[in-house]
Amino acid sequence: MMHKAGIPTITAVSAVLMMFSAGAVTISVDPGESIQAALNAAKPGDIIEVKGGVYHESLNISKQIVLAASKNPLLDPGAMGNAITLRADGTVVSGFEIRTTRRIGIYVLSDNNTINNNTISSCLDGIRLDHSNHNSIAMNDINNNTNGIALISSQGNIIDNNEIRDNNIDEKSDCGIFLAYSKGNILKHNDLQRNGDCSISLRSSSDNLLLGNNVCCSDWYGIALTDSSDNNLIAKNNASSNEVAGIYLDSSQENSLQDNLAVDSSRGIYLNYDSNDNLLEGNRVLDNEKGLHLANHSSNNTIRNNTAMNNAYGIYLTFSARWNLLYSNRLIDNSYNAYDMGKSNRWDNGSIGNYYSDLGRIFYVPGGPGVDKHPMAEEPKS
Repeated sequence: MMHKAGIPTITAVSAVLMMFSAGAVTISVDPGESIQAALNAAKPGDIIEVKGGVYHESLNISKQIVLAASKNPLLDPGAMGNAITLRADGTVVSGFEIRTTRRIGIYVLSDNNTINNNTISSCLDGIRLDHSNHNSIAMNDINNNTNGIALISSQGNIIDNNEIRDNNIDEKSDCGIFLAYSKGNILKHNDLQRNGDCSISLRSSSDNLLLGNNVCCSDWYGIALTDSSDNNLIAKNNASSNEVAGIYLDSSQENSLQDNLAVDSSRGIYLNYDSNDNLLEGNRVLDNEKGLHLANHSSNNTIRNNTAMNNAYGIYLTFSARWNLLYSNRLIDNSYNAYDMGKSNRWDNGSIGNYYSDLGRIFYVPGGPGVDKHPMAEEPKS
């Protein structure tokens, strides 16, 4: 039976409980009891402490509370509905193992919530934010869903230090983290592996920061920006063994790709379909078929201070990629260090060109009329 208690001393939930006032009432729920009944009985600001066990419920949270687990209880509503729906602002959900049958693990329709230290699997979306802002999603293990985390028209959220893996269950367009029509979000230090089509996918999403994420082993792309995903900063990410490209831009402009590592893919960094006015700086592309690949009218991009090493093509520009500026890049031991079929691309900035391991006094870029008149005699310092 539910019972009132003081604030619990259990280590797993103590940090969460400190977020609320000392005057909050704690309601404990034991196996066989109803978590939803405790939620209904609670007042805003109360703490629901759920003990270890199995709970076959679909929870609707409509008031500000802390829902904190002790000893990793399993919440499994089966096909009844989403495991947890958050409708109230400022709610905390921590410490649960969550499963559903083709529904959403945690569905967020409110703002300023904290979701941490949960394990979420076997869902349609592990966590979905819908018009939901300024939430913190941290240190969750999200695995074996269709999508790990999805943000729809959501702003100012922080997704930090989550393990997101094997989200590729029986659907097309499955991915680790998916943003649509969302802006001003921070995705940092997440580990994403084997997440279907894409580890991190942005669609029509701008002004986001992707920092220090590890994206590995996707069927298509490690990180993909599509459909006018503009003015994003993609920095210090590690993209490895993604089938088509480590980082992919499609119809996206004015993004900054800085200090990323892209290895062992068909393309390290791939700009396609009118991806214009982007900055690629300080990236390393190693052991790909094409290190940096610009195609289909991707123009007016600035490519500087990058390193392309041990690729079949270090930098590859197709015939419709034009008016790009490339200088101070290190092109080392690629089968073709540079290959340019386009027109009006500039391979130096008027005084500084690029370093080629097959250097001549003037470097005639294979593929077309591209000429670097100022090749660098020594490798630029990284």
